[in-house]
Amino acid sequence: MPRKIELGEDALTIRLSGMTSIAALKRKIVIPYKFIARVDTAAPNLQSLIRLGGTSIGDIQEGHFWHGEDWYFLSYEHPDKVISLTLNDYYIGDRLYKVIVVGVDSPQDMKALIEAKLDKKIDRN
Repeated sequence: MPRKIELGEDALTIRLSGMTSIAALKRKIVIPYKFIARVDTAAPNLQSLIRLGGTSIGDIQEGHFWHGEDWYFLSYEHPDKVISLTLNDYYIGDRLYKVIVVGVDSPQDMKALIEAKLDKKIDRN
């Protein structure tokens, strides 16, 4: 499995391995739940994105993309099997990222698991 999502107590961790990590120019992304504004199961419109580091061949999207003022990180092979995280004030290095999209086997199941973690964070505050 080239991508793995781990749901920790306070953060979601995306791990990329093998050729996927090379193509995406990234091995790991840790996102505290407080930065996740929304979870969707749709890939972005690629016609509006400019690739600025990574790979884009057909449906395979790996790496950093830019749209207007917003940065996106994409890592998937099938646009119909993704989760899309819309973020608030989340930086990777010195870049403010708006959306991270990752391929998963069961998008609806993963969405429900992440939203359950987000609901727990809201209940605690």
